[in-house]
Amino acid sequence: MSMCPICNGFEKIKQTCSYCENELIDYGRILDYEGKYSAYEEIEIKKECDEIPNDAKESQCAHYLTCVGCQQSSIFLVQEQ
Repeated sequence: MSMCPICNGFEKIKQTCSYCENELIDYGRILDYEGKYSAYEEIEIKKECDEIPNDAKESQCAHYLTCVGCQQSSIFLVQEQ
């Protein structure tokens, strides 16, 4: 079983906005935003239904990023280790 280095605090996401080049803020896994109890459900099972192609198969963790300047949102895939 693999784990996300971002979710576990080993690393931080350092990305800039493609529109205005400001810093992007990580708001965590997108799987945690799916419902009231989604943060407590099995991650591998949720990945099979999240509509992100191959994230389960390629061991990737999808994070929700937002720009501090223009408020653009994006999904960033982190390679799990």
